[in-house]
Amino acid sequence: MHAIAFDMDTDTLKKTYGAESYNNAYADIRKVLAKHGFEWQQGSVYFGEPKTVDSVKCVLAAMDLARTYPWFSLAVRDIRMLRIEERSDLMAAVKDAVR
Repeated sequence: MHAIAFDMDTDTLKKTYGAESYNNAYADIRKVLAKHGFEWQQGSVYFGEPKTVDSVKCVLAAMDLARTYPWFSLAVRDIRMLRIEERSDLMAAVKDAVR
């Protein structure tokens, strides 16, 4: 499975986004990534559909974000493609640790 993780410089985003609330930028990003087969996981991490998203689609999705939203390339501080071998939920371990 492939994923995209990114970090935004919120000061730059506030200056360049252009809408009333810069937080709407995250919804805009989500729409573009969903179009490419990604699902929001948490924060700024999106998991690709395992059967359809490969490394090429990750690159194309990142390029689409930059082309669709000029503010994205100005405000993104870091963006990475990740290859995830296994999707494991650690919440049970966290809850068991405090019992």
